[in-house]
Amino acid sequence: MNKSKVFDGTRLLAGVFFLIAHVVVAQSAAQIEAAKEILAKVPAADLASKAAELVANAPAKERAAVASAATQAVTWIKPDVASATVAAISLRVPVVAPAAAAAAAARLPDSAGVIALAAANVPGVRVDDVRPAVIAAVPSKAGQIIAALSRAKLSSSLNSTGAGPSVVAARRLAHFNNTGKF
Repeated sequence: MNKSKVFDGTRLLAGVFFLIAHVVVAQSAAQIEAAKEILAKVPAADLASKAAELVANAPAKERAAVASAATQAVTWIKPDVASATVAAISLRVPVVAPAAAAAAAARLPDSAGVIALAAANVPGVRVDDVRPAVIAAVPSKAGQIIAALSRAKLSSSLNSTGAGPSVVAARRLAHFNNTGKF
């Protein structure tokens, strides 16, 4: 591989890490407090959907910042619904999934793998966008994040459409065709 291409790729990756880290820390205390005030009045069962609604209703330029602030607020109010919040936000506005996942992982580093997985499993969200964002937010959990995302990729590729027989069913059918018995 050409050295200049490797260097350009490294510079691009470093820029992505910096940008993502900037989005996570760019939230002012006022933004997070405003999100906390809004979300504190919401029942726990509705936190994820309300946070997603806040992000969807934000101006396009501010959605990543709102996603980060709303996710951080949810982690303060009810940490148990952080993954559900990241998934709900990612469903409504897939482009901000990395920012939401990074913000939640920064607040709950022991759950970084689960949080990254919640964002990456949403249709329209690229694993290659989520992975560096969450790793940039919690570098000490890089192994956990990579492992969680690689397992998800493997399991989702086995039967990505949900149609057709499973491997076990196919083996049973083959056995039946050979023996006449299940």
